[in-house]
Amino acid sequence: MIALCIGHATYDISVPLNNYPIENQKYYLKEKLESTGGSASNMASLLGKWNVETYFSGVVGYDDFGSFIKKELEKIGVRTQFLETNYDKKTSTSFILNNNSNHTRTIFNIEPEEFHLKKYEYDMSPDVIVVDGYEYSASKTAINKFPNAISIINASSATKEMILLAREMKYVICSLEFVESVSGMKVDFKNPVSLLTIYKRVKEKFPNNEILITLQNYGALYCLNDEVKVMPTIQVSEKDRTAAGDIFRGAFAYAIGKKYDLEKSVRIANIAAGLSTSKVGGSQSIPLLSDVIHYYEKKFGPIEPSKKVPEIDTIETLDNFSNSNDNQMNASVENQTNENQ
Repeated sequence: MIALCIGHATYDISVPLNNYPIENQKYYLKEKLESTGGSASNMASLLGKWNVETYFSGVVGYDDFGSFIKKELEKIGVRTQFLETNYDKKTSTSFILNNNSNHTRTIFNIEPEEFHLKKYEYDMSPDVIVVDGYEYSASKTAINKFPNAISIINASSATKEMILLAREMKYVICSLEFVESVSGMKVDFKNPVSLLTIYKRVKEKFPNNEILITLQNYGALYCLNDEVKVMPTIQVSEKDRTAAGDIFRGAFAYAIGKKYDLEKSVRIANIAAGLSTSKVGGSQSIPLLSDVIHYYEKKFGPIEPSKKVPEIDTIETLDNFSNSNDNQMNASVENQTNENQ
């Protein structure tokens, strides 16, 4: 399996705090976490750590942060021949304040000016292409050049270019922000019918694509055999959700690339994202593949060969969504999207 990840790369600094800082105060900190960041970079990091032949295509600035990103990716086996250096710009940075008292985070993204890839002549043949929508031209070139590759997009915000790219992808993994913008509705987790309505509206916009929606700490929504389902998050002691969405998408790309069926792929992605939240940091929180497989097989049986999910995995109706334990339910209802296609 060969994967090509295209998009954004940043230098992340995560700072653990006991409480959110008070204005006009001075704080003395004993630790910080430095890591690669950016959606595509995080997805590439997961695939590299999981021993997939992975290529990252993005751009960094001519500075120490750019050198750090390149070295960190190469350290975990990610190929960087498509990583460009812009000698006139500085690498994008993110400062992440982690509030240990309630496990929330505040992110400051610093990117005074956007800069993009100038070259994207890919001389390899990927089985999977994963993009975050940041590099429109490079992503468009790759999916046109490799039409047989499985294509996946992190649809994070409903920009014009993101929507155009999403329509050409096999799998569109949507954020809440994206689906609320595209559907014109706010997600109401206390009203499960709203989830079904939002899914139908998004599907109407993307009738030829497989739609998945990440629901943050509620899990992931997907459609299988004309049923819309919600797969809940796993039960862990959550510390930090930084990069959990990227880890979900990277793990999903791994599973789909390994020819697992949709439901098993969502389950593997869900487990990976859930395990990541038990650690502080972005790419540092990527779980080992062996830990994900161990969790899967302990609860659902052998991951190989592909088998039907055991009956222990209870499925409830979407009507009971708001009344169910968030980490126990797996909701489904009949999908009506075929009526609108």
